[in-house]
Amino acid sequence: MKTFVMACVAVLAACSSSAPTPATQPVAAAPAVPPGSDLNDLDAMMLGCSKAALNAAARAAAKAPSQGSYQFSYFAIVADAHHAAYEVHFESNYQGEPELRYCVAMYCQQGWDPAATKTTVTLMSNGGRKNGKVTPAGRCLAQHETSHATRSETPAQ
Repeated sequence: MKTFVMACVAVLAACSSSAPTPATQPVAAAPAVPPGSDLNDLDAMMLGCSKAALNAAARAAAKAPSQGSYQFSYFAIVADAHHAAYEVHFESNYQGEPELRYCVAMYCQQGWDPAATKTTVTLMSNGGRKNGKVTPAGRCLAQHETSHATRSETPAQ
C-alpha cells in the first residue's frame, strides 16, 4: 500500500508540475482615434476656405500663358470672416515673366460646400509703391471691401 501511495503522489506531482504557463502580458488597447485624424473637423472648419482659395488661384495661374511654369510664392489672409479674401502670388521660373498676383474672394461659413461656393479670382496689377506705402494685401483688401460694399445682401435671420 505504501508503494501504491508513493506512486500516486509521484503521478500527481508529475501532472501538476507540467510546463509553466507563460505570464499573460497585458494587451495594449487600440487608440480610440488614429493619430493624426483627430484634427479632421478642425481642418475642415478652419483650413477648408484657405485651401479652396489657394486652389482657385492655382487654377487661374495654370491658365496664364507662360514660357516657363508658375509656382506658388506668397499667400496672405486678407479678411478671415464669412466674406473671406485671400491674396495669392505665383512666380514664373522663366526670367522676365511677371509675377501673378490674385485676390480671391469667397463666402465661407460653417457647413459650406467648396463645390457650390461662388469664388471670385481677380488678377491684381503688378504696379504699386514699395517701402510699406502700399502693401499687396492692402490692395486686395481695398478691392475686397469695394466689391463687398457694392453687393446687396440680406442679413441672416
